[in-house]
Amino acid sequence: MSFDPDHLAWCRNMVEMIRVGGVWGIPRSGLIFTKTAENEMTLTARMPWMPEMEGVTTPEHLAEQQQDEYEATREHMQAAGITMHDSTITHNEEAT
Repeated sequence: MSFDPDHLAWCRNMVEMIRVGGVWGIPRSGLIFTKTAENEMTLTARMPWMPEMEGVTTPEHLAEQQQDEYEATREHMQAAGITMHDSTITHNEEAT
């Protein structure tokens, strides 16, 4: 897959602006990342489904949207030289 060089530069610059321990979020999906080392981001929180979302999305659909967003973000960040981890998935979930 080829990535836009300008977007990869944006990814690198965004991560460089955050100090280790700082956070970055994607509002549309409710994903929160923490910079855990130089050139390393870890997904540390996912917005939970709430009853107020009834009729807009289901818990399963929200989880699917968030996972798709994480995977797309990880692909772009890794192409930019940024290591991505997901600390929100338990060991049992990774095995399935």
